[in-house]
Amino acid sequence: PPTPKEKEENKNMDSFPWEDYQHLPPGPVLFLSKLIDHACDNQILSVCSNWRSHVPFGIADPPNGWLSHKVEEITCFPPHVSYSDYLAEQPDQSASVSTLWNWAFHTDSTSLGTLSNPEAFAVLFLLTFLIRAIKKKFLPIFSAYGRQLGRKAHGPSWEKTNEERIQKFGEYVYRLHFHSMISLYGVWYFWGKEWWDPSKGGTTHLFAGFPYSHQVEPGMAWYYLVQAAYNLDALITIMEISFVFQLRSPIVLPGKESAWLKLQSPLSVDWSPTCRGDFQEMFVHHIITNILIIASSYLHFTRIGSMVFLVHDLSDVPIDISKLANFVKWKKTTIVSFITLLITWIVTRLVIFPFYIYRSVLFETHLVLLTKEALAGTGVTVLQYYCYKFIFVVLIGALLVLHVVWFFLLVRILLVLALKGETQDLSEHKNGEKDHLEGMSTPSESNGKKEQ
Repeated sequence: PPTPKEKEENKNMDSFPWEDYQHLPPGPVLFLSKLIDHACDNQILSVCSNWRSHVPFGIADPPNGWLSHKVEEITCFPPHVSYSDYLAEQPDQSASVSTLWNWAFHTDSTSLGTLSNPEAFAVLFLLTFLIRAIKKKFLPIFSAYGRQLGRKAHGPSWEKTNEERIQKFGEYVYRLHFHSMISLYGVWYFWGKEWWDPSKGGTTHLFAGFPYSHQVEPGMAWYYLVQAAYNLDALITIMEISFVFQLRSPIVLPGKESAWLKLQSPLSVDWSPTCRGDFQEMFVHHIITNILIIASSYLHFTRIGSMVFLVHDLSDVPIDISKLANFVKWKKTTIVSFITLLITWIVTRLVIFPFYIYRSVLFETHLVLLTKEALAGTGVTVLQYYCYKFIFVVLIGALLVLHVVWFFLLVRILLVLALKGETQDLSEHKNGEKDHLEGMSTPSESNGKKEQ
């Protein structure tokens, strides 16, 4: 039977005047209007603050013009407790390591819970710097261990022509450590949270009572900060390994190629030989992920953001293990880890992600409009709801498409494993898939040859 809270929500749902908002334009149009307003409301572009009056064909004319609606900033968020606010509430205490620790790790809804706050942005910068420092320290150690394993698995001559794979081994070890630790923390921290438990209302708690009952606990705030730093570093890293940036003179003097003086870009950008075969998919994935992190943090949708993090991290662990096992040619371990990868991928990214998380985004986000505050006009407005909902529908939907694309790639790898008794990572290099389709040499044949 429905709980009293669910009965109240159903009553509010039935009484909500949905028909009064049927004339509203689609979410993308509202978001475009919001972007233009945001740009024109600043001091530099204030001359276009009345831009709607210059739009032709009545598109921006009230009340029904598609661009006539002004989406205001969401002002109903609970206040964030900055460190200075915390000290002001504790007049008997002064700034110290102890008070800073209590504020950062024992206080709910601090300014660390939203990445748009200066304190959170500063911590994000420091964490990203720390992650890159850790990688700089430990990747050579991990790669040295991979070098030893490679000698045993492939012979001494293999080392000379597979330096890139040795470096990738260190990267996989690092990723395995991170994904394992963050997954363990995520399972421990979110165990028993009501939005993961269908018997307690499940995903309705992602939006019901938003934002008033959605305090950001310290564990959630730091989980988000660490994830944001890791994904920001991942975006920087994929740029570093995919492109070669070189400074050059912007002026080309007359010579053999041209008798005339030429101007050129002072920055040269070329593909790197270490570019992954699935660069496009991975680059899009990192861009979408970072946008989702920023948007979900800014709009206080950290609960649903944490769910997206967790399902990805859990499925990344067997990915890293299978890559490492294939590197050292542990055939049985490779087969077991790859089968585990497929099962985990299906459960997390093709079942939980679309049918639990994405379904909630599609069909339960309206609950933010059924709170007492929203019905009284002091909560989230209908314009804000339609404006921001489409962002998550599109971006999370794009992640789902990538999950399906990568699943078929995994199936192809499984077929190679079943037919040839070997695994071929089609994402290792820019031309990795092409080389495989043209007939990749077996490990024994390629011993001592550079992997293409």
